[in-house]
Amino acid sequence: MAPTTRRSNGVARRPTARQPIPKNVLVELSTSHNKACMFCGQKEISEKLYGLLYQLNDVICHYFCILLSSRANQNGTDKEGIWGFLLKDIKAELTRGSKETCFYCKKKGATISCCGVKCRKVFHLPCGIKNGSMHQYFQSFKSFCKQHRITQAIDLIELQTSASVQCAICKDDVIASPLPTSIWAPCCKRNAWFHRGCIQDLALSAGYFFKCPLCNNVDTFKSRMLTLGIYIPSRDASWETVPNAFAELLERHSSCNAQTCLCPHQNRRTHQQEAGSWEIILCHTCGSNGTHRLCSSIKCDQRWLCTACAVVADKSKKRRLELPIEGNCSGISVLFEPRPNRLALNRPPPDDTISISSDDSNDSSIQCITYINPPQPQVIQTPQIRLPVIASYTSMSTGSTRSRFHRRFPISASQSKSLTYVISDSIDLTTDDDDGANNT
Repeated sequence: MAPTTRRSNGVARRPTARQPIPKNVLVELSTSHNKACMFCGQKEISEKLYGLLYQLNDVICHYFCILLSSRANQNGTDKEGIWGFLLKDIKAELTRGSKETCFYCKKKGATISCCGVKCRKVFHLPCGIKNGSMHQYFQSFKSFCKQHRITQAIDLIELQTSASVQCAICKDDVIASPLPTSIWAPCCKRNAWFHRGCIQDLALSAGYFFKCPLCNNVDTFKSRMLTLGIYIPSRDASWETVPNAFAELLERHSSCNAQTCLCPHQNRRTHQQEAGSWEIILCHTCGSNGTHRLCSSIKCDQRWLCTACAVVADKSKKRRLELPIEGNCSGISVLFEPRPNRLALNRPPPDDTISISSDDSNDSSIQCITYINPPQPQVIQTPQIRLPVIASYTSMSTGSTRSRFHRRFPISASQSKSLTYVISDSIDLTTDDDDGANNT
């Protein structure tokens, strides 16, 4: 498992060559120690090629040499051994490698085997890298020789249209072909070629924030780079680990930038109080300029703008006049700018509809609008049906003789109307024959 950080989880800082190596403590060595890896025999320290060089008691090895060894097992946690590889397991792998001969240098101690089908090549890590080997730093950590390394699948159209391109990172020419020294980003498609070394440097620097430098794609780009043998460490980016890298973000402007500072103290412009006349108020827009409250006559809860921001605010200041919805002005809005004799409409009106003339008022930015022939809105009149309102009703029973009676219905509180009803015969409401009702 890849280390989380360089100097955490019990890893000691690099001691000098004169200081003794402490026991049972994982130490990160430097070139001043002049010690060689017990797997490959190299003293070179390169995190990009071989990983960092560590020492735990009497065992010294590159991180990639033990990580890519074919029979090495990580039986511990990251805080145990060399990032999970216990001492007994490392010594057992060294014993096994002492019986294997490197395919390239013909020396003993080879522990990395090619995972190609029916390929029996065993080699040291530096020997394999010099001869075009490829290594995957995830899951089972497979290694491939030059003949069996994974070749990137690229569209034929892409190969034909990108004969000469530049690396998007270093801006140098890169061969647009699936070679061991060039990589194509599938998330960007056209002309997205990089040097393998440039991508590896970006991964070491970015860590968790590794993404495509062109389109900022993370998932597709990261998975393809892992498959093609790019080592992506599980740690913060290099710009995150710099001491006090973002300290300036916590700083606040603390000086008065007024043209005339009225503060009577010795440190006139830098003197400030938490409240009162000598409280420094920052610009509401940029926040990079300030003034004493008294120097700019700022009242309570009043926003203050510096000179530069005030000029920009005046230029971009616009006033919008919304005509009323009622009447013939519905649906028209007029936008006024602080320039004389200029008017902007949301939609151009007909030439014979609106006449614009300047007003004699002090504000030259306001124009007068006069409607010559205002459009007449189309009014749809619906027929009004007035139904009678029944104020009261009375149940009546009549005989066969003609009778006359009077009934008053109240119309209002101070007025009433007298109605006279004459009934000659009785009406049978259970039948539909109304002929008898018409014989009056």
